[in-house]
Amino acid sequence: MKTRIAATLLACSISALAAGASAETIRATSGFGPNHAVAKDVYPTMFKKLEELTDGRWTGQDTPSGLVAPNEMSTGLRDGVTEFGALLMPYFVAEYPDSVLVSELSMLGSSAAVISSAVTEYIATCAPCQAEFSRNGQVYLGSDTTPLYDLLSTKPVKTVEDMAGLKVRSGSPFYAAFIESVGGAPAQMPSSELFESLSQGVIDATFSSPHEIIANRLGDVVGYVTEIEQGVFNGAAITTAGKMLWDRMDSDDRMALATAAQYGIANGMAAFDRQIEEVRAGDMVEFIAPDQSLIDARDSFNEERLANAAAILEERGVSDAQTKIDRYKALIDKWEELVTPGMSPEELGALRTEEIWSKIDLNSYGS
Repeated sequence: MKTRIAATLLACSISALAAGASAETIRATSGFGPNHAVAKDVYPTMFKKLEELTDGRWTGQDTPSGLVAPNEMSTGLRDGVTEFGALLMPYFVAEYPDSVLVSELSMLGSSAAVISSAVTEYIATCAPCQAEFSRNGQVYLGSDTTPLYDLLSTKPVKTVEDMAGLKVRSGSPFYAAFIESVGGAPAQMPSSELFESLSQGVIDATFSSPHEIIANRLGDVVGYVTEIEQGVFNGAAITTAGKMLWDRMDSDDRMALATAAQYGIANGMAAFDRQIEEVRAGDMVEFIAPDQSLIDARDSFNEERLANAAAILEERGVSDAQTKIDRYKALIDKWEELVTPGMSPEELGALRTEEIWSKIDLNSYGS
């Protein structure tokens, strides 16, 4: 009896070892550091779901920082330095002009869940966008969206006059243009460089969501948040696969990865909100309500920028820009109807999978 039990246990152990040995591990780089929601929530949720959906055939290992910086991600994915990562498209406008279209419209939409879902459907079903990713050896699997962007600064800012000469980090051309419109001086840099740049006085502020105070440890260098609520950052293709990885997967495993990405993205956006609540509850910074001059400047800029969006995009090489803008607006309207108040991350992940990825032929997608 004891011999049979021992033999059974040995067989189970060998089977488990064999299963573990056969599992493929995706080399991922979230890139924003270990405190960011992408490292703490998006990728862990995604890889757990991937294991579940593939019966353990696939898993992943994230390197949150150091391997590939956000401003190196496009070539890092193309060249196989990493197999999966967060691609910030506005950092590479010349390479992704059609895909970056959505960032020129970041003032549209009522919530991160709505905007992120509309962006994901737009890019996943946009032939010129797909061609951009293919040229760069990548496969697009979804975008997240930040909460509303505010001004995080080392000194209090309340009025348009306070913005004059202020050196402000910008993550996209949209925000750079707004900063210039109110007299500031924009500077583009990845979020991984924010702490050092703020502490050394290279910049005075950053346009970011307040969750960055935790995600990038800015509480020691930022004392104020001016609640401008100037749109969102919707240009992050946060779950992008390298083509070499995609080519190793069959259609079932591709679907599993695309599905898992939606659950990870939804969980990460909920984590952004939790981090902001933590910032407020901990009195980490002083929140400032902007005066009417700054609100009026924001509204005027957004109105003019939206009216000129097609011309701006055409200058970047986007053909038939107004038609594409109208298509994106229609997707915003669609997702405004689909996303309901109080929807859980799990429900949102399932909805995105059903509405977007279940309708895409993953045998040919990414080819």
